[in-house]
Amino acid sequence: MIITIDGPSGAGKSTLALNIAKHLNFSYLNSGYFYRGLAYVLKTFYGYDEQKMKNPADSDLVAIFESGNLKYAYENGVAKMFWIDDITFFLKDPEISRCAAFLGQNETVRTLVHQAERAFIADHDSVIEGRACGSVIFPQAEVKFFLTATVQVRAARLQDDQAKRGNVMSMQEAIEQINLRDQMDLQRPVEPLIKPQGAIELDSTNHDAHELFQVALQVIKSWIHRKHKG
Repeated sequence: MIITIDGPSGAGKSTLALNIAKHLNFSYLNSGYFYRGLAYVLKTFYGYDEQKMKNPADSDLVAIFESGNLKYAYENGVAKMFWIDDITFFLKDPEISRCAAFLGQNETVRTLVHQAERAFIADHDSVIEGRACGSVIFPQAEVKFFLTATVQVRAARLQDDQAKRGNVMSMQEAIEQINLRDQMDLQRPVEPLIKPQGAIELDSTNHDAHELFQVALQVIKSWIHRKHKG
């Protein structure tokens, strides 16, 4: 069974996806980790700056993925990204986030990431969250969600997440970051952010993680019941 959760940055996709995966004992795939991991590798080991992230060399991209060193893992309820060693800690850095957004507009990047994502969930019941998951990567998913929230709420979550990492970000800076990411996601020429066909929309603005989880779980249980009944 495949469950997808699409939506903009800061809507709460990761929390909801992890809660569902843990409850159902499914595998969990954070698609954003691939883009962030790739951005970290290009920046740290290939000398890329933000400008170069907008037009990465195909030869560099292919070399990274064919090396087998960029790996995603989900074990004991924790998602991790590796470039030989664990690089997960660096993935939420604001600069890495911006670079990942630039990479997400590149067709070669998305093709290579999609291949890696499909290989990861092969033969596993999985929950996948990110952008274009239910519309492009896994259109065959049995249950699809589209998670939203207001810009202000998403900015506050970004601000809080950065504070936990020791980074001070004003609310205005957080709002600007969210608006920039939304603009890039919605207007990119390759796989823009859309609500997948058949997806159930959930708004996390006025609901906490537990409430959202309960709503989503009822939808999943209803699908399972209909399948068994049919």
